Amino acid sequence: MSRPGQLLFVVLAYNEEHNVGRLLESLRQLDLPGYRPRLLLVNDGSTDRTREVVMNHREYFPVEVVDHAANLGVGQGFRTGFAAALERLHDDDVVVTIEADNTSDLSILPAMLRQVEGGSDVSLASCYAPGGEVKGTTFLRVVLSKVANWIIKAFCGVSEVHTYSSFYRAYRVSALRKAMARYGDRFIEEPGFVCMVEVVVKLHRMKLRLTEVPMMLDGGQRKGASKMKVVRTIRGYAHFAWRNLFAD
Repeated sequence: MSRPGQLLFVVLAYNEEHNVGRLLESLRQLDLPGYRPRLLLVNDGSTDRTREVVMNHREYFPVEVVDHAANLGVGQGFRTGFAAALERLHDDDVVVTIEADNTSDLSILPAMLRQVEGGSDVSLASCYAPGGEVKGTTFLRVVLSKVANWIIKAFCGVSEVHTYSSFYRAYRVSALRKAMARYGDRFIEEPGFVCMVEVVVKLHRMKLRLTEVPMMLDGGQRKGASKMKVVRTIRGYAHFAWRNLFAD
């Protein structure tokens, strides 16, 4: 990048009071030369102390909260987050999306940023790429995730990456603007976790450059249960793949 850029973490949170404080503490400790990191939290209808916990960290880390009055789901959460990011950032800035539950391995973020700086439009953290690893989760969830990845690769033709559903990504802002210019309100149409797959497929169809950094996904870092319903999400992957087999 030609100048020190802004780095905006976009985080979706639904009842993450036991996780989001630790996340902000981890973000504060990152050493990212050349960037001015800050956080935009999409509070997706939380009924616990999520918002209060985040606001208590404003003194130590630049934070903005956008509230949904009710829980609208992952798809609407990212629509809100990306729209807010594009209003605030320049084309050579970076948006990093991460999970609120501390399962994202922040140690690989410098490598992801180097990929974006080197020409990638999106760098994806990938637990299924060579060198990646999954621990602290159930065997069933791993198997179903791999089956879902196979479905997307087989039906949607995205072969250059290994993980499609992770929130943890670094986007060049110019790439998000191009996607919005092409798809508009259709950029994210899926309501649930499948929207992350949808984003990868649509960026791939635009011939944007997607790269990966292997990471260890540690489900043991999460306090409380995952919000993803595995079987429902796998069914959503299959439906998405079939509907989009010949889509533009």
